[in-house]
Amino acid sequence: MSADDSDDNIIRRREFKISDSIQLEDILIQDDAIKETVVSEKNEIDEAIGDIFDPFSQDNENLPGIVKKDGTVETSPETDVVTNLAKEGERKVNWILMASMIVIFSALGIVVGTALDPMLAIILLIGLALFGFWLGELWIPKNNLNLLGVTWVIISMKVLYGLAIELQRWDFITIEILGLFLLALVGLNVYASYRHNSDAIAAQSTLILLVIGSATGYSFGEIGIALMILLATILVHGLAIHRKSGNLAALGIASTNLWIGMHALTSGFSIGSLTILPLETRLLLFILIMIITGINASMAAKFARDENWFSKSFEALGLGKPGLWGVSISLGMVGALMAVGANREELGYAIGLISILVSSFGGSYLVVRGVSTKRVVQPLLISGIFLTILLVTNESWRMLPFDSYELFAVLGIIVTAFVMLRDQKSVTDRVLWTGSVAILMLLVIMIPAEPSDNFCISNCQAGDGGFLLLSALTFIHIGTAILAIKREAPALAGVTVILPWSWVIIEEILEESIRTLIVANSGTDPGSIIHLEPFPLFGYFAIASILMAIVNFKLGKNGVNLASKFLGVTEVSASIRDSGLLQLWSIGLWLPITTIIFMAKFGGFTALTLLGIYTLIVIIHMISELTEKRIGNASIMLATISSGLLILQWQYGIEEGFMVIYSIVAMALLIRNNGSNEVIYSIGMSLLAVPMLISLVARKSNELIDTELIPSLGITKISILCTAILVIIYLSKAAKMEKLLSPALASLWLLTVNIALVYKEGEFYEIIIALAMFAVSTIWLVGNGEVRREIKSITKKNSLKELAKEESIEKNISIGNVTGFNPQLVELKNKRKKRREMEETENIEDLYLTDATHKPVIIILVLGLVIVSSAIISFIGGTNHLVLLSTGIFISILVLVARERTKNLELELPHFLGIEMPIAISIGGIILIQVSGHLAAGSSNLELLDMAIMVLLVMSFCIISLINQRNLLDRILIAIDWFIIPILIGRIVGTILYESLPAPFTVNPTKGDQIEWILPWTILEILLILSIIIIAWIETKKLEKKKEPTTNNSLRALAIVFISTGPAGFLALILVIYHTIKNQQTVEFGLVMPTILLSMVSLSNWIDSLKGIIDELTLILGGILLILCILTVPFKKEEWTMTLVTDSHLLLYSGLLLTGAFTTLYLPIVLISLSTTVWIIGIMQLRRILRILGLFDLIIAILASLMILGAKMLEPTTLLISLIVLAVELGLVAWLSLSNEDEIVKD
Repeated sequence: MSADDSDDNIIRRREFKISDSIQLEDILIQDDAIKETVVSEKNEIDEAIGDIFDPFSQDNENLPGIVKKDGTVETSPETDVVTNLAKEGERKVNWILMASMIVIFSALGIVVGTALDPMLAIILLIGLALFGFWLGELWIPKNNLNLLGVTWVIISMKVLYGLAIELQRWDFITIEILGLFLLALVGLNVYASYRHNSDAIAAQSTLILLVIGSATGYSFGEIGIALMILLATILVHGLAIHRKSGNLAALGIASTNLWIGMHALTSGFSIGSLTILPLETRLLLFILIMIITGINASMAAKFARDENWFSKSFEALGLGKPGLWGVSISLGMVGALMAVGANREELGYAIGLISILVSSFGGSYLVVRGVSTKRVVQPLLISGIFLTILLVTNESWRMLPFDSYELFAVLGIIVTAFVMLRDQKSVTDRVLWTGSVAILMLLVIMIPAEPSDNFCISNCQAGDGGFLLLSALTFIHIGTAILAIKREAPALAGVTVILPWSWVIIEEILEESIRTLIVANSGTDPGSIIHLEPFPLFGYFAIASILMAIVNFKLGKNGVNLASKFLGVTEVSASIRDSGLLQLWSIGLWLPITTIIFMAKFGGFTALTLLGIYTLIVIIHMISELTEKRIGNASIMLATISSGLLILQWQYGIEEGFMVIYSIVAMALLIRNNGSNEVIYSIGMSLLAVPMLISLVARKSNELIDTELIPSLGITKISILCTAILVIIYLSKAAKMEKLLSPALASLWLLTVNIALVYKEGEFYEIIIALAMFAVSTIWLVGNGEVRREIKSITKKNSLKELAKEESIEKNISIGNVTGFNPQLVELKNKRKKRREMEETENIEDLYLTDATHKPVIIILVLGLVIVSSAIISFIGGTNHLVLLSTGIFISILVLVARERTKNLELELPHFLGIEMPIAISIGGIILIQVSGHLAAGSSNLELLDMAIMVLLVMSFCIISLINQRNLLDRILIAIDWFIIPILIGRIVGTILYESLPAPFTVNPTKGDQIEWILPWTILEILLILSIIIIAWIETKKLEKKKEPTTNNSLRALAIVFISTGPAGFLALILVIYHTIKNQQTVEFGLVMPTILLSMVSLSNWIDSLKGIIDELTLILGGILLILCILTVPFKKEEWTMTLVTDSHLLLYSGLLLTGAFTTLYLPIVLISLSTTVWIIGIMQLRRILRILGLFDLIIAILASLMILGAKMLEPTTLLISLIVLAVELGLVAWLSLSNEDEIVKD
């Protein structure tokens, strides 16, 4: 053994001893694992595109911050969105402040020029510029204030640029002198950038040069514009080369192409006294784009690996870090495509422009990827020169019979294809899929799709109905599918699955938005821009579905995790990943269904094509699921298919066809399942009932073309047949199921809805069949379900008792001072602590019996059926006191029987939110029946005797829940919660649904019928006051027993305020405010303080003197809370700050609205005071959220003042004063923030 080996052994032994846990990794090193890690970390790197957010990339579980499928994180993330916000958030806020200062001071310069005398304005603007330069000289050398100093220099330059334009507007100088003046200022700008070594200062000179270039057209015409833009481009890129600045290079590439695109699209506009003319000469625009694109492509290749602002912006957003080439070319392409879109009608010209873009940027990409520059440039440059000469010659003298631009496009594409294919191994999958997306966009823009005589049904015109467009797109999808399989590329598989369906939705949304804007602005509706007829669209989607199946069979395990790069929220990302929602098989289901629903709304389908394409998609997924090729949850698949069918049925009818499609899928999945997965049965049967319910609603659907061609057997026969098949399959597998409640309830629900549908639409014999199915199924469930569950519950209880005995014996045995430790007992103790209804105990048997409960499934099912039936009767027939009372008595008996039967088994009933489940169901059911009665036609929300019955029944259930219970202090609070909260929910639901119940805060309990109005409100108020007194008594008892005070009394008080007529709510708030201050419960205090006003609103309905003071009191109370918030700084009460800030915001904003002060100058005064106060407190207490909130208040103050005060704020004097105040505040806050940045960042 060598010395090195000996050293390694010693190190391994020492690491093993030091380790705080013993794991196999500490002992063994698996070669396979090492190889796998190495392979997984070997990723394809594209220097041109960079590390951009790729939705098709696969998560490497060894990367920092990635949540594995078992929920663990191997290593913590190095950097992420949340961490960046935590560590760098202040700097980002400061950047926002700097940008805001630039905008504000620029606006201030403009207002000074319009509101003041020219000579005074000149003096002030020059003084402001000199002041900015002085601050730049003072602060730029300082690290903390460097950014602020750079900002002031930028402000100074903008002030000077604005002053130059104002001088021409005041007729002090001519337009020619203005151009020279601006050029001189550009020189000063460049000098300042070199002096302070700042690209940010130099950046604005880029835009000014382009503006100057465009403005020269006013004097020298289009040729002057083109030459000056070309000169500006050369100067911009020259500056970037001289400064070796990727920032300026990226900005130049993006801005020059965008600027040319603007010239191609615009019809001309003015910037102050500068007039911008359009480029209307086709040949000139074509050659200009060719030259500029070539220059930009060369610059992109030269600076491809340099840092730049755009890449850093993407990185800050968590979207990766794209290379300079990728991000600048992407922005430049947008501008170039603006020119393409402007010439869309001239297909040859547009394709010629596209060939220029593809050849220039494609060649630049190959150079960045390592291909020899000469190898790429030589064929492109020679062909480019030749084609340009040919183009100019033919356009001038028409020597050839062909269109010059079409010839240029064809030859250019051939040369470009040769260059790209020759080095196609250098092209990454990422470029291929993004390229396919770009080509699809171009084809959609360029190829016309007009209504067709061959495919359209009505209103036919000359066209192909989108046949050519869809055919071209089909070839793209076939190509990406072939490449995906050949290269085993998840990215190409993703675009094959997603692209055919998503572009249609996006296009329709954009088209409808454009048409809406045109019509809204009194324009003429242009009609459908891209018209896709049903039959071509059906063929296109059918091929897309087949391609989706082929690709997914090969690469279906891959996913599209759109959140995977947001490492700071990897828990959310991992949840999305593990849910399978964005897995290719899942996307291949819900995205097509969404697209079908969307396109059906816009006339994309007839009835036959709709059924056909939906059936094809369903068959593909069903076969893939049965053959176990599909990745994903079968229940989710079934629910997704059902959701789409239900939406289509609601819109277009065709219920028989849709019901048969769903039943076939459900039947196949239920037959395959052996009873181990109860969820699929519950979902399968429950969802079949929904289309039956839709059929019960007498609703006129929008009938599609060809609907009459679909054969009809009758909805009742289809309903009986589908129900019978699913229920028989379920009953045959029910004996193997562990959890009977959910599928049993689903089957009874399905049978009940089937009876309702058959009763309404069917024949007598069909009704008998439906009733017989219900009776047989119910008897079977009762006979085979409940007894087996009781035996299992007793067996479980006895086994737990045996375990408790064994644990008691072991606990008494110890070796010396060493005793045993049972983690299961610790877990059970913690579980009891989390359950409000359970008391803490050290008794081992009680601990083991924590989960020993018996769920009376059949009684719960009967409860559900009785409640639902009574609710339906009330909904149909209106408020019925007898039905409510008899149902309440009957279910009370059921609850007592269930409690007695479970008590005889020496078990507990299962609990839901602290109360026994049958009681919880009963309380919810009683409220449902009461609300349903008021939803019926003819019911009155002024006749509320049924509310008195409901309140008494709910209180009786709460009292029943306390019988024979221990831990009464907590149990009573739970019972009070179950009295208050369900009544509140029922009240809110009743209010929302057609105001079937009186809205909160609107009730006068003293005016109305003695029995139907005054008595119910009196009973409710008495019971609420009684509940409040009991809560106060419990708090006193807890204090005596030295227990922790209750932490949710504020929520109880809020609920009482909402359902009370005033006195009970006011009493609850007073008691809660007292306890929260006494116990230092800041959050509880914050929740109840604003509701004092709500309680006063309730009282004002029957105490008129309160009505006149509530609005002003809201504003006053908000101001008092803001003052108290300020006092938390000197009195060191930071724990109260956030609560007071929140409440003061709520009340001050509400007060401004209620008093009408938002229409006066009090609006900016209050909001800016609030902003300044909160922001300064945030700086003094080192609270980031308060500083952000102060910024938010400032933004709201600005926007609200402009929108609401309108013309008042735009008056020159008012606007000047407002801008000065705003500028001073921003400058002050920015100075304080940057001066204390080190301390603030540590926050």
